[in-house]
Amino acid sequence: MMTNKTVDINEIIIRYLDASATQEEKICLLQWLKKSEKNRSDFVETRDLWLACEVVTDNELEVEIALDRFKSRILSEINRIPVRRERSSLFFIQVAAVFLLLIGIGYWFAIRPNFGTKELLVKNQIITANGSKGRFELPDGTIVWLNGNSKLTYWDSYTNGKRDVTLKGEAYFEVKKNANSPFSVQLGDLVIHVLGTKFNVSNYGTDRMIKTALLSGSIKITGSTLKNEVILKPDQLFTYSKQLNKGFVDKVEAQLYANWIKDKLIFDNEKLSDIMICLEGWYGVAFNCNKSFAENTRMSFTVRGESIDEILSAMEMIVPIKYDIKDNEVTIFPK
Repeated sequence: MMTNKTVDINEIIIRYLDASATQEEKICLLQWLKKSEKNRSDFVETRDLWLACEVVTDNELEVEIALDRFKSRILSEINRIPVRRERSSLFFIQVAAVFLLLIGIGYWFAIRPNFGTKELLVKNQIITANGSKGRFELPDGTIVWLNGNSKLTYWDSYTNGKRDVTLKGEAYFEVKKNANSPFSVQLGDLVIHVLGTKFNVSNYGTDRMIKTALLSGSIKITGSTLKNEVILKPDQLFTYSKQLNKGFVDKVEAQLYANWIKDKLIFDNEKLSDIMICLEGWYGVAFNCNKSFAENTRMSFTVRGESIDEILSAMEMIVPIKYDIKDNEVTIFPK
């Protein structure tokens, strides 16, 4: 029986997903699922995220090593979360709602030049679900906030003195400075090179543009489709058209592009043009609005956990506007 200790549903779910759960644990999980629709919904989301982890290898032993390491990392994060009245909420909704990420681990063997021995290299994928976001620390101390529906790929041990990551989606970086080990972000045709700086990058596959806003420091952007490299200074935005293979730089308030990492957004008589920038990152949508109208319209409100429809409806009551949502684009008109 499991009455001698508190049942941790998080650990049971993990064991169920990796096929190591006992019959008693399976029964316990079934009873938990029967309790509420929220439990069932949370479990489905967790299962889908688990399956999204890619173990890129065809060796059974390596698969087992990868899964064991992944499982240990999850359990260690569970134990790091303070125990509250109910710690039975789903791990990927509790812990991954803190970090809002999922790590898929693939293993490759490489030859260590000096010793001629095989060294196990680990490639990590941080994956966030749609509507999620979270903070993560890379092995070198660099801080990354990953927005919803995004993926960051990196090696546990940076090779050849370089710190290379690949981004699909949106992320905010606070790069740990190391002059002897350049940090770079791969964005398909473009590469961002940095030493130590703070910047935001949006590179969703469905978007027509790649956007990089620099908060501090300096970054260099290169690419096979760029005629000349671009050096970005603080409070500048580099926008690159994937269709035209062209980029341009604008003067902006760069912090607006990174406000999505906050717990809430507070607008106090702010311009609609600035509000739209913040909401784009918060909800993962694109805004369209007449530039003059957006610059001359001001609003005050707070965003917490509301849906985009709820916020737009509230905005309609604050100022005379109307809006239209199509796919991931929001168009705002004066009423």
